[in-house]
Amino acid sequence: MTTTIHPPKISSRLNENVDYLNELLGIGQGPGHSWDIMAKPFGYGNLQMMSYVLNGYFLTMNMVLILQELEKHVLMFQNEHPEQIHNIEELCHYLNKHVGFVQVQMVDKMQDAVRFILSGPLVTFIEGYHQALLIDTRIYPMRSITESEVERVIRGPRDAFVETMLENTALIRRRLREPSLRTELMQIGTRSKTDVTLMYLADISNPQMVDLVRQRLQSIQSETITMAEQAVTDMIIDTKWNPYPSVRYTERPDVAATALVEGHVVIIVDTSPEVIIAPITFWQLVQNPEEYHSYPVVGTYLRWLSIISVLVSIMLPGLFLWVNYAPRHVPHIFHFFIADNNLPLPLWMQLILAEVALDVLRLAVMNAPTQISSMVSIIAALVFGSLAAKIQMLHPEVLVYMSIVLICQFAISSYELATANQMSRYWILACTQIGHLFNASGIGFAVSCVALLIFLATRKSFGIPYFWPVIPWRWRGGLTEILFRRPTSRIQGRPHILKSKLPPNK
Repeated sequence: MTTTIHPPKISSRLNENVDYLNELLGIGQGPGHSWDIMAKPFGYGNLQMMSYVLNGYFLTMNMVLILQELEKHVLMFQNEHPEQIHNIEELCHYLNKHVGFVQVQMVDKMQDAVRFILSGPLVTFIEGYHQALLIDTRIYPMRSITESEVERVIRGPRDAFVETMLENTALIRRRLREPSLRTELMQIGTRSKTDVTLMYLADISNPQMVDLVRQRLQSIQSETITMAEQAVTDMIIDTKWNPYPSVRYTERPDVAATALVEGHVVIIVDTSPEVIIAPITFWQLVQNPEEYHSYPVVGTYLRWLSIISVLVSIMLPGLFLWVNYAPRHVPHIFHFFIADNNLPLPLWMQLILAEVALDVLRLAVMNAPTQISSMVSIIAALVFGSLAAKIQMLHPEVLVYMSIVLICQFAISSYELATANQMSRYWILACTQIGHLFNASGIGFAVSCVALLIFLATRKSFGIPYFWPVIPWRWRGGLTEILFRRPTSRIQGRPHILKSKLPPNK
């Protein structure tokens, strides 16, 4: 039995509600029952009640104090209303007024009551009433706030998002004490009922864009989104086989708050330490928080380094392959690009092998227990380094250039963009090698780069051109903001392409 199959209405007969919930939630003893859902009967005066709460979502001492307050004020309410009442709204209003440190509200539908029970609050059913009382006693299990694991900075805030949606919302609110900041709550997943918050600034964000994101979130049809932010992204964006991210993930509250001020929307998924920023462009993925914690000249330099790193990580292996297929066209100053062709493996195969070997190393270090990860790294360095060159498996040049590619790949803060660029490397290598089969490796390299550019230029993120401001072209208020990290005092307006309510950059 599930909550999605025509749940009954809340009955005025307490025993009917109890029988239904006990069977649905598996409350009882022995096999086939759940031990972590607590059901406890209460009798306050002439009111008979049954309360349900999820173990692990409350502190015992707090719950004892709340129940004491509840008993006290229920009895006081009955003394003030000696006749049998027929409207639970009066009781709810009285408890909200007198039980000072918790929220009390009514629940009209059984399916909502079940959802709340499985979300942590105390839900109480009362004999004679068609509604239930919800008392929010939740304290979510959560880890302490730590530094971001991905977007690290030398100077700047060290707090990062955690797996609790409430805490993440508070971290953004701390930076934006703005009355127009909206936080819309919704549940996604017919089984998981995962809490998702849509955040935006009502006086800045484009209403059409907000409606589009809201509609896509509400249209998600899935049993569960336990994989959190990536599952939500897959369902609100028709990614198909596009490796490039159409949203931005961040663990940093300052990055999320800045995106809101610019006119983006932020999606917070409970149980995920990363939030989703949408819509975005390719060039926003290249930016790094460190740029804004440095002086403008240094920040501009860091941004150029990031852009160069992206280009190198995409094009260097294909360029290296092309140069070695046409060495006569290479100026003498660039002869260090040319490798010895006497090894048994063809050059294109060596590049692919080195790429795969580095990925295997990355997976091994990531999955190995902490105690032996250093040993795995040392062994891999020996095998893929000097030993691979000694046994003539790989050219030393191949190892050098693929190491440069790996460094450039992870020099940018967006892990999703880095892995997408890796797929583009494979594409360029394949096209260059196919071109070589027809004695046209240069044409194959050029065609692959142009095809990649066209692919990126035709993508959109929630209706926003992915390659803006390069395609469509916009210099002032567009490319200037990408190429230069302006002083904070000169940053005015918002990205023109977002069509926000307030004036964009001129």
